[in-house]
Amino acid sequence: MSGIISAPEFNNAFPQTRGDSTWQGFVTAIYEIGCLAGAIFQLSFGDVLGRRRAIIMGGLIMIIGVIIQVTAMPGKGAMAQFIVGRTITGVGNGINTSTIPTYQAECSKTTNRGLLICIEGSVIAIGTLIAYWIDFGASYGPPDLTWRFPIAFQIIFGAFLSGVMLFLPESPRWLMTRDRHDEAMTSLAALRGHHRDDEEIKLEASVISDSIRASGHIGGNTPFRALLTGGKTQHLRRMLLGASSQFFQQVCQLSDCDEREEIAN
Repeated sequence: MSGIISAPEFNNAFPQTRGDSTWQGFVTAIYEIGCLAGAIFQLSFGDVLGRRRAIIMGGLIMIIGVIIQVTAMPGKGAMAQFIVGRTITGVGNGINTSTIPTYQAECSKTTNRGLLICIEGSVIAIGTLIAYWIDFGASYGPPDLTWRFPIAFQIIFGAFLSGVMLFLPESPRWLMTRDRHDEAMTSLAALRGHHRDDEEIKLEASVISDSIRASGHIGGNTPFRALLTGGKTQHLRRMLLGASSQFFQQVCQLSDCDEREEIAN
């Protein structure tokens, strides 16, 4: 939104944002509220839905939210429609942001898991780059294109994400937590490119099963109080590491925004 929130074309469509930093901040920040709601939803129901279904659902929710945003027509109720759509898009993104790294970690090998998660994190910067260039290019187009196209472009990523997940296997670890061991073996064999009776697959399945048992996640239900525990599982330490990295990422983004505003002034 940083590239279009103060654009004259966007302000003409939503007059409340013209020269009003409070409205501009609200429209921008409401997306994060949606992300928080999506993350909390996934925290509560993620183990019931499974990784694949959650990611597909998140992508579809994002698409619905985007459609609501770009179909807002100038006039009474346009701002309310845009805010609702932006919140819904945030919910979908919150679900995906909470699920995709988990799915990736549970499907990858221990030898490259850290590398893949780092790559996944770096993709955020690539997405920001694409967003800024799209905003810049669309600014030379007709008034509606200036703000509708950059927002509508999110549909491509949501559709790609949901479509690809239809052809990918479910997380073997999640399947094992639900006592679906046969499906877990099939999924693990598909991910590794081996037959399900291969010794390597059996060994890895045994390791996953032992780790589930050690973490107390049998049956797919881990109590929230486990996040405050240490010991062998180190739930508290891992939770603080994940939360702090996200916290400092947001702080850095706010600092960058302040610097760009100072330069612009």
